[in-house]
Amino acid sequence: MSNKDTKISILGCGWLGKPLALHLKEAGYPVTGARTSMEGVNELKALGLDAYVVVLDEEVITGPDAFWEADILIINIPPRKERGPEAHVTEIALLRSFLETTSIQKVLFVSSTSVYADVNGLVTEVNKEIPETPNGEALRAAEKLLLESSVFDTTVLRFGGLIGYDRVPTERALQEGKRINDLPMNVIHRDDCIGVIERVIEKDVWGEVFNACASGHPLRYNYYKTAAQHLGLQMPRKLPPTEMPYKIVSSGKLKKILDYEFIYDDPLLIFDAGKRGNK
Repeated sequence: MSNKDTKISILGCGWLGKPLALHLKEAGYPVTGARTSMEGVNELKALGLDAYVVVLDEEVITGPDAFWEADILIINIPPRKERGPEAHVTEIALLRSFLETTSIQKVLFVSSTSVYADVNGLVTEVNKEIPETPNGEALRAAEKLLLESSVFDTTVLRFGGLIGYDRVPTERALQEGKRINDLPMNVIHRDDCIGVIERVIEKDVWGEVFNACASGHPLRYNYYKTAAQHLGLQMPRKLPPTEMPYKIVSSGKLKKILDYEFIYDDPLLIFDAGKRGNK
């Protein structure tokens, strides 16, 4: 089991990483964060977090030794579309080689359910079908690089689409007459992302790959319709029925091994007045 003397560094303290850092610090862990600019670092420091500028690209890693003096590194840096998926794989390969020279013993890699192909059915961690998206392929390759290290242990979390707080259907999207399809969604609330990460650390579970998304898979149109009803927005328009590929991601393995109970296992509940999760 993990203990509260475990030092944690978080590479990527944005929409998810920043509240994660604050939560882990409040839980008693020594936490250090990283941003790519001094402005971002100052934002973290103003919140009482230790933070440094760390920049990762295809040729060099720029950042102070103090950031890497940790027991656990959480990598929360998705592929950047403008640079192409190959750049992300090269960066992770460089990062792996560097990490093998540091004191870091455990790595938690934030991945995505985009690593799965649309199979028109249920997918679990054993599904090997190649994803259709370049980002999905890049994440698969990045996961493999980290999991194959013989120097540190890696656990991969494949999060569904991130929802909650300011990531909910917006008035602008609905007023522009956006038409919504009727495919099942694979999503996870930010509070559950943080809860799952904390549970991995608490239970000291490494060398695993977990899907992490809510058990409820609402149809996208119903999700937008529920949002519009609760938030007082214009009702969405539904796309005509068409045969479109989809997948339903199972988090059964995560629930069993981590004994984790989702806060928002039904994504439609985030719009309830008493339990919004989108403040």
